[in-house]
Amino acid sequence: MAGLLGIFLGGFGVVIFFIGQSLIVLIPLVFAPTVCGILCAILYKAHTITTANQEQNTPNPVRLDVI
Repeated sequence: MAGLLGIFLGGFGVVIFFIGQSLIVLIPLVFAPTVCGILCAILYKAHTITTANQEQNTPNPVRLDVI
């Protein structure tokens, strides 16, 4: 019984080790897309707020553009 439990715990330890090593490799690869996604979400939110503010402003008919 002790041998069977040792084999099970040993196999479990090896699996945990390989999962940890895989995460060490994959976590830096996830960093850039996460930052890009956050910045794109902020840009989208800022754009919708700006667009909503521009729709509320009525144009001034007396405005004169000088080039």
